[in-house]
Amino acid sequence: MRESPSLGSQIGRASAVIMVWTLLDKFLAIGKEMMTAHRFGVSASLDVFNLVYSFPGTIVLLFSATLAPAFVPLYLEWRNRSSREADSHATWFIYFTMLLFTVLALICFVFSPEIIQLIGYGFQPREKQLAVDMERLLILLIFIDGTGILFRGILHARKFFSHLYIAPLFVNITLIFLLFFDMGLGIYTLVWGFLIGTLMKTVYMSIALYREGFQYGTPEPFDRQKMKAFWLLAIPMLGNALIANSNVMIDQVMATQLPAGAVSTLRYAFRINDLPVQVAITAIAIAIFPFISEEAAAGNHENLKRIFKYALIFLGFLTIPITCLVVLFSEDIVIILLKRGAFDMEAAKLTAQTLVCYSLGLFFYAYTFVNGSFFAALQNTKALFYVGIASIFLNTFFNFVFMHLIGVRGIALSTSFTMFIISIYFIFLLRRHLKISGLSEILSSFYRMIFAAAGMLGTGFLSLRLFQIVTTERWIYLPITFTLVCMSYLGIIWMFRTEDLNACWEAFARMLHPLLIYRKMDRTKN
Repeated sequence: MRESPSLGSQIGRASAVIMVWTLLDKFLAIGKEMMTAHRFGVSASLDVFNLVYSFPGTIVLLFSATLAPAFVPLYLEWRNRSSREADSHATWFIYFTMLLFTVLALICFVFSPEIIQLIGYGFQPREKQLAVDMERLLILLIFIDGTGILFRGILHARKFFSHLYIAPLFVNITLIFLLFFDMGLGIYTLVWGFLIGTLMKTVYMSIALYREGFQYGTPEPFDRQKMKAFWLLAIPMLGNALIANSNVMIDQVMATQLPAGAVSTLRYAFRINDLPVQVAITAIAIAIFPFISEEAAAGNHENLKRIFKYALIFLGFLTIPITCLVVLFSEDIVIILLKRGAFDMEAAKLTAQTLVCYSLGLFFYAYTFVNGSFFAALQNTKALFYVGIASIFLNTFFNFVFMHLIGVRGIALSTSFTMFIISIYFIFLLRRHLKISGLSEILSSFYRMIFAAAGMLGTGFLSLRLFQIVTTERWIYLPITFTLVCMSYLGIIWMFRTEDLNACWEAFARMLHPLLIYRKMDRTKN
């Protein structure tokens, strides 16, 4: 028996809302990357900025991926008893996080030279000094963005997805504005853009919560037991955060040993590879998290099993063809998005090759977001912590091996390989926690998707080769080939579809049309 139509409809609508606002944000992000590439190319100064920004950015991401998922199920539990009580406890938590990030920002400010010496060990002395100067400004992001973490958690728990995803727009809008109106700031344009935009994002979320009825105030006394329960759940979540975020910083740190431009090449490739994950996959993971938490709290393990199965198949349904498209059109994607100004053809080719290496692990990278939602909802997060630590050592080892073989591309390939190993482990671990007897239904669908992907690649390579033989213009044959490969994938999936793949079609339709009623659901019950 499938999850109820109302649950499916709610998740579909929530995913659609998140996708709409995320898509807008990513369009702005693409515009920002295009303007950044035009202005700075793959220069040494951009390498410095990317590495320097990655430090406070990674810290905030680690805390965000740790504190917010732990806070959501607890806040929902408190709110089931009393909305006033829940808001009071949440306000105490907001005060605590503000104090925590103030202290952390001050410590990082004082030790900025040592931090740069550690993460920028491959830079020259001039670049290290520039890095220290920028780091002392960007450290403010730890306080500004860290303060907003619980604002995001409350918006998430109360399912105010529009506000949650309107807020990040302020960052890219601010950066585009400053890049367009050149104020002679040089690379500091990016520094001030992130600081001002992030401040506006945090202020917006706090105001949105107030307007939606959140009661700032502490009528209830501070409860140490609730704080203890929060940290017992939050600390192990650090593992999933390390998997999804810290390895990106490790990649950039190790890339400082390579020629100038390597850090920027990795950053550009990662941002492009991350686009479909942020638009679609993160939307799904965030949308289902409150629902998974509710099902787990109610003890509905059968619903959890079904959600896990469909989430896994749907991830493959989306990410496998995207990987094929990147393999076929990576160079064209990079040229269209970035090749202008200081970003030349040589930079485009290297970035495209790096993008392909990242895309090979797209499914496994995407899975980490969904995986974390399940473990957090089940309040069973110790495995995330241990495997997260292990992933750092794995990624560092494979980086060292592959970067000496194929340079910057090896670092991206190392990340994909690391994600593959830990994702397979997590899938089998979660299968045991959910007491899923077998994976035969899931594997049956994946065999069909892999077969469809092989047909897609074969069609693509054959089409590209034929058009090159007859010397057709790229602007003519690229859209034709793109259409052919997409039709090939969808056609094969349709011919060999299973009941679960049919569910993927329906889920995709719900995401595109949030008001569509789940009409076919009853036909496939039992």
